[in-house]
Amino acid sequence: MSDQSPHELLYTVNRRWDCLQAIVEEPQEKRELVDTLSMPRSTLDTVVRELEGADLVTYHNGVWQPTVAGEATADVYADSVSSIRSIHAAGQVLSPLSGDHEVPTAVLEGADSYPAEEPVPDAVLTEFLDRIAAADRIRGVAPRALSGYTDRVFRIAANNDTTLEMTLAESVFERLSTLDPETVADRLQRELFSVYRAPVDTEFGFWIGDSPDHIGLIVYADRGVHGVIVTETPAAVEWATDRYASIAEAAEEITPDDIPEV
Repeated sequence: MSDQSPHELLYTVNRRWDCLQAIVEEPQEKRELVDTLSMPRSTLDTVVRELEGADLVTYHNGVWQPTVAGEATADVYADSVSSIRSIHAAGQVLSPLSGDHEVPTAVLEGADSYPAEEPVPDAVLTEFLDRIAAADRIRGVAPRALSGYTDRVFRIAANNDTTLEMTLAESVFERLSTLDPETVADRLQRELFSVYRAPVDTEFGFWIGDSPDHIGLIVYADRGVHGVIVTETPAAVEWATDRYASIAEAAEEITPDDIPEV
């Protein structure tokens, strides 16, 4: 029985992952492993002995195969690597935010991250637009607005009968209603649309989608968008719902009468 500590065991799995993974996927003879791993036989001997010493693999009837513990360890390790990769990618999208942004770890775990890419970084917002089209309802908070995308949000919602509820920062509402008052007034008359203005203290925009249930964060760059994060975890949806409710408490619904005359 191995007397390795959990840290030592993790070190062994990390160093010898390719071999452990190959044996878990398909128990093999030594000569087969040599071909599978493109590894000299002498090196392979060292590797499998390390894994055997950690009770992760065993040699039986001429074949290297995983132990029950080895198979379970491989599953946990693969899941952990996937989670760390997901968290790291989300962390890179969130990097422009200051230290008090209050994004919980639940948003990062299991998230899909979409960093903006040159030469058209704002194109990453299609991740938001596509989810508007697929959802029954979208509730969103916009501390900023990007030229050209605001109208697309409303048009896509209208084309797909998506109920849309948007809470805008005061500055966003003032800017939009000044730039195109007729369009804004028209949107406010749609039955499935409702727009609010409120003090918005988040550095990022976010939305909550229903059916399918999910949330998304839009992280801004100095100009444009730095990236988008989307997750379906219940804990993240609960956090965003509470965050939205706290902003909505101070929100005021906008009506066509609030739009300056053309």
